[in-house]
Amino acid sequence: MLVSSLLPMQNAPIKAIAALVQLLQSTTVDDDTRKQAASSLGKILQNNQHRFAVVKALSGYWQLDDDCYDLAWKCAQNMPYPDFYQAWHQHNVATRTMQSLKKILFTRII
Repeated sequence: MLVSSLLPMQNAPIKAIAALVQLLQSTTVDDDTRKQAASSLGKILQNNQHRFAVVKALSGYWQLDDDCYDLAWKCAQNMPYPDFYQAWHQHNVATRTMQSLKKILFTRII
């Protein structure tokens, strides 16, 4: 049902993907809607750029249910490993970099 309503948006797949990821991450939608969103995402992902965006969004979402996990797994199976790794760990790299920079900047020189 969600896929058919998004088909006219073929010229803007990133917007459709972003909308579906927001549904997955929403705390106000029911499980059926979340399941439909994950299923729809699995059907419209066309390339590594799309998969990268989904994996990056899911990696920051700590409440992965079975549908989200299956979607992440499907992306992992269809992406080069370095791309998946970068997408999944990108927010962690930024956090570690900022923490290191903070230590460097705020360390007193004795």
